[in-house]
Amino acid sequence: MRPLIATDPLEPIQLFPLSYPWAYAHVQQGKRNTWFPEEVSLADDVRDWEERLTPEERQSVEVLLGFFNPMESLVTHNLALSIYRHVTAPEVRLYLARQIWEEANHTMAFEYVLKTLPVDRDRVFRAHRDEPAVRAKEEFLQALSRPMLEPLDLSRLEDRRTFLRNLVGYYGILEGVFFYGGFLFAYTFRRRNLLRGLATLVDWTLKDESLHLSFGVHLISELLAEDPDLLTPQVGEELKSLVLGAVDLERAYNRALLPKPLIGVTAEVLNAYVEYVTDRRLEELGLGAHFHTPNPAPWMATEVDVPEIVNFFEAKNVHYEVAARRDV
Repeated sequence: MRPLIATDPLEPIQLFPLSYPWAYAHVQQGKRNTWFPEEVSLADDVRDWEERLTPEERQSVEVLLGFFNPMESLVTHNLALSIYRHVTAPEVRLYLARQIWEEANHTMAFEYVLKTLPVDRDRVFRAHRDEPAVRAKEEFLQALSRPMLEPLDLSRLEDRRTFLRNLVGYYGILEGVFFYGGFLFAYTFRRRNLLRGLATLVDWTLKDESLHLSFGVHLISELLAEDPDLLTPQVGEELKSLVLGAVDLERAYNRALLPKPLIGVTAEVLNAYVEYVTDRRLEELGLGAHFHTPNPAPWMATEVDVPEIVNFFEAKNVHYEVAARRDV
């Protein structure tokens, strides 16, 4: 069996026999999820923006887009510059290449929204610099990526732990926590028959992100199984503190997104949902729930529980966990 890391990074790909069938299964599902942003019409969204949304609602959507746009770019950079060169198992690299394409497609999807809706483009693009709550989340993630750009020697235990922190930060926190509060907020508009095109793009993005999250949990679990020295009780506490610190950043962001209630949702509801989601991420990583907050938006299960989407929150996945899956 080939190890996940530490083999020749320039070795030509030879997929079979598979060492990690779960990774190849994710590749196959990813292929079936292929979509393109321009397949969604945003004509009704333009009318909603011009005729039905209040100035406060338009501003909140711009803050939301101002977060998603740079974050999709950042996760693409991290995959290409931080993860791909260290994970050398060929079927795992194959999925990473697929994920890089999907993240780039998400960037194009949000650009499609920005060039179609009459948004304040300057405000959106400046958000990651001008809005402190967005900038704080960006800096948090960049701090996990920057050590990966330095020469790392994965024969050293501490460098492997740096790699582990990066995986937890990007798969567990960015894709597993940060994005989901934004998904809830976008779906709140659709529940009021507004911005339905944007919500459809979120549907398709969520399809991809659910698969990324599944892959990330498998990857982290496999890494820990192959390298039991990585996760000591102290390291586990450090990882849990990393996740909980990210929740504080998300709370501040939600207060900036919703300084007052809009379309039936408040920052407090978003923050409760983030706590609920975070507990699920902590449990999946084997770190134990922290908040024990009930789901304040049970209707989200209906929004995400459609064929071919992994619903990590309400139901056991039966779509992606295929082909010799290992329990995580």
